[in-house]
Amino acid sequence: MILAISIKPFLRWQNETFVITKYEIKSEKIPKAFDGFKIAVLADIQGQGFVTEDDFINSFNRVEADILVIAGDLVDETISGSTEIMEFFFQNARLPEKIYASSGNHDSLGGMFEKLRLGWEKEFNVVFLENKSTEIVKDGEGINLHGISDPRVWEYNAAARVVRNSINYIDVDNDKYNILIFHRANMLDIFEDSGFDLILSGHLHGGQVRLPFIGGFKSPHGEWFPKYSGGKYNVNDNVYIVSRGVGNPVSAPRIFNRPEIVVVILKSV
Repeated sequence: MILAISIKPFLRWQNETFVITKYEIKSEKIPKAFDGFKIAVLADIQGQGFVTEDDFINSFNRVEADILVIAGDLVDETISGSTEIMEFFFQNARLPEKIYASSGNHDSLGGMFEKLRLGWEKEFNVVFLENKSTEIVKDGEGINLHGISDPRVWEYNAAARVVRNSINYIDVDNDKYNILIFHRANMLDIFEDSGFDLILSGHLHGGQVRLPFIGGFKSPHGEWFPKYSGGKYNVNDNVYIVSRGVGNPVSAPRIFNRPEIVVVILKSV
C-alpha cells in the first residue's frame, strides 16, 4: 500500500511535467548569420492538457526561439479536445514570426487534417511543409527547411515506399544547410544518403520507458528498444534530433521519460 501511494506522485511528475532539452549543432555549412539561431521543436502534443497551462507557455516563451518547428502529431483523433488544446497554445504563446510543421500519423487519421491545415495556416501563420521546401533568410544568407508528409500507412515497407517517393519532391541544394522535418523516427535510416544535414523528428515518445545507458524500451509500433527513441544521433554526415514528445496518448505511463520542449541551437564553425 505504501509503495502504491508513493508511486502515484512519481508517475504524475514523470507524465505531467516537462523539461527543456538543448542541443548545439555545429557545421561549416551553417552561415555566419545563423550562428546562435534557435529552433524550438515540439512533437506529439496529442491533446496533452498541460500545454494550456502557464508553466508550459511561459517556459516556451522564455526560449525566445527564432522559429518553431512542430514535428507531427499536433492532434490525436482519439483524444477529445486535442484540436482545441493545440489552438489554445497558438493563441496564447508568444510565438516566433515563423512556425513550420509537417504531419504525423495521428494528424491524418481523423480525416480532418486538410481542414485543420488550411485553417491554421490562415489563422496562426503556420506553414505546413508537406513534401515542400522553403528558404529561411537572415542578413542575406539562407538555410533550407524541408518537410515530408506522414506516409499515412502503418506497415513499414509500404510506408517506406511512400517516403522514398516523397523524397523525389524535395530539391536538396548541397551547397546550403538542409534541415528536414519528418515525424516517424523509426524510418530515419531511409534518409541516410539524401543530403539532409539535420532531421527533426518524433513519433516514438521516447520509448515510453527509458532505461539508463540503453534508451527507449518500446515504440508505438511494438518494436523493442527502438534505434532512435529520443535524443541526438550522429549518423555519418547527418544529425538526427528525435524529440521524446509532449503528450502520452497510450495507457502505459512514461517512466524516466518526461515530456520535453527541444531547443536546437545552430552554430557556425
